[in-house]
Amino acid sequence: MRPGVKGLYAIVDVPHPHGLEVETITAAVLGRRRGGGRDGASVVQLRAKQASTQQRVEWLRRMAPLCRDAGAMLIADDDIEAAIVGGADGVHLGQDDPGADDPDAVRRRAAAAGRMDFTIGLSTHDLGQLRQAGRLRPDYLALGPIAPTRSKANPDPVVGWSGLLDGCRLASKPLVAIGGLGSEGGARALEAGAAAVAVIGALVFDDPQRIREEAIALSSAFERAAAPLSLAEVHRQIPVLPAEQLHDLAHWGDSLGVHVALGLPARFAPRVEDGRAVYRPCDVIDLLMALGKHPAETWEQWRERGAEEAGPLVQLRRS
Repeated sequence: MRPGVKGLYAIVDVPHPHGLEVETITAAVLGRRRGGGRDGASVVQLRAKQASTQQRVEWLRRMAPLCRDAGAMLIADDDIEAAIVGGADGVHLGQDDPGADDPDAVRRRAAAAGRMDFTIGLSTHDLGQLRQAGRLRPDYLALGPIAPTRSKANPDPVVGWSGLLDGCRLASKPLVAIGGLGSEGGARALEAGAAAVAVIGALVFDDPQRIREEAIALSSAFERAAAPLSLAEVHRQIPVLPAEQLHDLAHWGDSLGVHVALGLPARFAPRVEDGRAVYRPCDVIDLLMALGKHPAETWEQWRERGAEEAGPLVQLRRS
């Protein structure tokens, strides 16, 4: 069973600057997943901007068995025909690529070729594009570049961290953060609510073993960044809300009415598992924003500027 779009989304960009073959790079970025482990790319994308469809098909056919054995998803960039014929699990389309304006038509085309479970991702570069792409019902959305990148000759304007956070709160589908991200930046993106982080440059080396080690390190760092937080840790980060109230909020995590009343986004979704409240890192970010706390200020500074006197979440704190 494929894991879906989660964690490390590795992009195999060919031709490789060090001349490595696509199957060599693919095997490396899959890390320990090929041996049944968890560390490695859960999604591998073939990006071959200058290649023909025939060449992409050949490469995809060499990559597909490796990804399948590792339980990873294989995605073709831009080329629907190559994705279908080459045995990829889906296609990723840019704003101007054929099919980007009608994912349902792409699905019908794939289904006609016997590909009933075909994944479609769409690239976006600002919040307007993100909203519009979400209405088209892709399987996932990509937003970027988050940071400056050298992987494109004419990159789009940088979205930045505030843009990424807004995008994560708005996205109607799993969001892939892309552009200039490595271990630290990727972890920050996942904490903000991204489902996965697309990586190109941070995985480019001349030694396949080095690529494998970096893929393992990145996926492990990303998994830690997205790991649920205990109630004790959430209370440590938000001491102005009693632990009992945080536990109650987790019970209401799927209530849209509560979200609206407390100024929380629809994505806010803490939960209770086996009697324990569990929060995602992005849930904590949403609570901090609803409380009006600035990232750089202390809770004492927050009180001094009167932030604790306003807002429905603060009023709930007192009830």
